[in-house]
Amino acid sequence: MERVYNKEMNVYEASIDRIEYIFNNFNKIYLSFSGGKDSGVMLNLVVDYMRRKNITKKIGLMVLDNEANYTLSLEFMHRIVKANLDLLDVYWCCLPITLPCTVSSYSVDWQCWGEADKDRWIKPMPKEKYIVNLYNHDFDFFKENMQYDEFWDKFGDWYADGEDCACLIGIRADESLNRFRAIMNQRKITHGGNMWTKKNTEHVYNCYPIYDYKTDDIWISNCLNDWDYNKLYDIFWKAGLSVGQMRVASPFMSESKSSLNLYRVIDSQIWSRLCARVSGANFAATYGKQLNYRSFSLPKGHTWKSFVKFLLETLPEEVGVNFKMRFAQSIKYWWRVGRGLDHDTITELKKIGVDFVLGDKTRHGNKDKYCVRMLPPDHLDELKRHPSDVTSWKRFAITILKNDHTCKYLGLAPSQEQAKRMKQIKDKYKKL
Repeated sequence: MERVYNKEMNVYEASIDRIEYIFNNFNKIYLSFSGGKDSGVMLNLVVDYMRRKNITKKIGLMVLDNEANYTLSLEFMHRIVKANLDLLDVYWCCLPITLPCTVSSYSVDWQCWGEADKDRWIKPMPKEKYIVNLYNHDFDFFKENMQYDEFWDKFGDWYADGEDCACLIGIRADESLNRFRAIMNQRKITHGGNMWTKKNTEHVYNCYPIYDYKTDDIWISNCLNDWDYNKLYDIFWKAGLSVGQMRVASPFMSESKSSLNLYRVIDSQIWSRLCARVSGANFAATYGKQLNYRSFSLPKGHTWKSFVKFLLETLPEEVGVNFKMRFAQSIKYWWRVGRGLDHDTITELKKIGVDFVLGDKTRHGNKDKYCVRMLPPDHLDELKRHPSDVTSWKRFAITILKNDHTCKYLGLAPSQEQAKRMKQIKDKYKKL
């Protein structure tokens, strides 16, 4: 099938054209809403179109609440839903559904809103009238602990009720190769020959009206139309994440676990419950590849020193005080006492212009290192040798993101209070 695109039409006009096609060709329409930037724009586009066209017949809105959303995401989602209840038939599903889990060594999935885990739920069951849970749903297809994919397909057929139905999904081909393939797949069954549609079940077609939006188009749309959006993205940006790292999906899925570590500094209460809820969450955040020294980058105008200050401000007071104390200890030690570095590392530090004071050979180990005293540079990305051996503000930032309260990553021994607490814990559980 030939792929045709009208290049004289901008992406906004093209998306409106597709939405108009959907409303003209489907009696049943519902939108899948995750609270992310793309589904947010998708929802805003649709409700704006309905208001301009004076369409009063409600469309469905399906939210699959995975129990593990950021607080800011939930605030945005409830806010935009409540602002458009006159146009939306909302199914905010808080049901015991099995979801993929890629952070645990013990299980490949986990069950959100499971009754057996009620005392460990990450957040309380919402109480809005549009909430659908185990005790008030009308889904004749639902069974407890059904798989995510199965629920998705059967919900669509249930909502379609025997008629052709459009499921609007805010995915973009620009985001990943898999999503590009989903749009350009020549073997799929489409509706009316439109490549932005795909027959998913007997009665339901997945529709992707914003498939050709770039990331810039998403944020330009929010700005020009003064649309509400998830303010979590502002925090992501301030925290130095690249656009590709900004994810609001279930934190235990492979697509978003790279940002799992940010829960601890952005939403610390949710983070503590995540760790208690799913085994392996802390391990994935601490040892995941996303925490490699060289994998982080900063936005323009942002330094590692300012990033550390940002992280410290978002932490609970007690945790922040601990990190500040330990960082001050590290800075004083490097400047007053110094650490032993080998000749090659010292040569590289000179080459990249790092200021330091060179002392005599150390008396430790093989006695082949020289004592170096220095204040922390912003980063040591140019250092070919392992940069985590030398102090830097970037090293402090990664220490926070690793949730390394004892600051082993800085080469510090536990404080007296931390050592005492560790001994008490070991004594308490050594017989188990």
